[in-house]
Amino acid sequence: PDTELLDYATYAPTGKVAGMIKVLPQLYSPQLNNWRDILIYLPPGYQSGQQYYPVLYMHDGQNLFDVTTSYSGEWFVDETLEQLSNEGLEAIVVGIPNMGDERMNEYGPFVNVLGQGGRGEAYVGFIIETLKPLIDSRFRTLPDRAHTGIMGSSMGGLISLYAGFRYSQVFSIIG
Repeated sequence: PDTELLDYATYAPTGKVAGMIKVLPQLYSPQLNNWRDILIYLPPGYQSGQQYYPVLYMHDGQNLFDVTTSYSGEWFVDETLEQLSNEGLEAIVVGIPNMGDERMNEYGPFVNVLGQGGRGEAYVGFIIETLKPLIDSRFRTLPDRAHTGIMGSSMGGLISLYAGFRYSQVFSIIG
């Protein structure tokens, strides 16, 4: 889609982030039949240079950059990446917010004894088939396996592990 990217300050005017974060509003997932905003952290050199960057896809995107949007405390990904850029380590981070009550279903590759989960394959399909091609077409990425990672916490860690094993031809960095 040709959806215009928003500056984070427009998206969350009361929030405070380090560095440049763009928002791709209301990206549709045909795999999950839902819409969500996507947050994209761009490294300090992105605007002024022509360099291409590795990409890290992170779950629970609302927790990554801003305490005002987090449901469990900010992870300070933006501040950490700003510091790492001083050491020459730069990457694009794509924050994928969870869908609230659907979190367990989307991050669970298999149905558990409580009947939760089972939509993990569709969620990873959204990342691989819809989100990654869009990010690779709109930003200067290094789209190969060696420069593509996926990472999360708790259930986000589980779905990252699943994606890494199931789609090892796409992801080489798992966290």
